[in-house]
Amino acid sequence: MGLQLVFFEAPLTPPDNLSFGDVRLRFVHVVPGDPSKGFVPAYHFRILNLGASDVGHINFRIGDTEHVHICAGHVGFEILEEFRGRGYAYQACCALAPFVRSVYRGVTITCDSDNFASIRTIDRLGARFVDEVLVPPHEPAYLRGSRIKRRYEWIP
Repeated sequence: MGLQLVFFEAPLTPPDNLSFGDVRLRFVHVVPGDPSKGFVPAYHFRILNLGASDVGHINFRIGDTEHVHICAGHVGFEILEEFRGRGYAYQACCALAPFVRSVYRGVTITCDSDNFASIRTIDRLGARFVDEVLVPPHEPAYLRGSRIKRRYEWIP
């Protein structure tokens, strides 16, 4: 694909008031990138509900590589099983949107082709479906069983 690896010289400071609806995000740390694998730095947040229970996490990856555009996406989220079905992933993305907009006009979001909950969340965000791509065998997602990724463009 020929994408350039783009890193920021110094980490950005995420806003400390990222919230939407019933969730707020608590910044934990920046996960360092690994240029040899095309991994870019990621801002890791815990997703907390109104009762301050930890319901999952959301990551915002800064940089543009094949790994980001094919498999990982710029934004990735996971909701703990006991909290699924309550709209927390959607709300977390909306809470993260101001930080995303401070870096990018639009970002890539990906999910497995059979992850219907993520597809509903991404559709609810108004992201535009781009295509489905095969997961390259060298990707960590492939080793976890993922074979096809749906790619979307989200303009938060």
